[in-house]
Amino acid sequence: MSAPKPLKALISKYDVSFDASTIMNALLKAGYAETFEYLSSTGSGELKSFRKLTVEGERFGVNKKSFGPSVKTDARFFESSFPELLSVVVKQLNKEVTEIKSLI
Repeated sequence: MSAPKPLKALISKYDVSFDASTIMNALLKAGYAETFEYLSSTGSGELKSFRKLTVEGERFGVNKKSFGPSVKTDARFFESSFPELLSVVVKQLNKEVTEIKSLI
């Protein structure tokens, strides 16, 4: 099994039409990712956030700890489950289209 890769690398390798932001938004809405909030390490009291995979989302990748003292992680994705991940994204987007149609 190869090492998990950044989402942008997989998008580029397979020439996927979605960008990383669209994919992460869909994963967030489908419950495979979550927004994690934390206080800035500078002591400013500023609330910062990042997106990470949930336990369910870890079937698609891992949350790799970022460099430095931060609690922040970077999601990395398994190439072997990338097609399944894209299926989840398409399913989520289809659900949103159906919801919009019902409102019009």
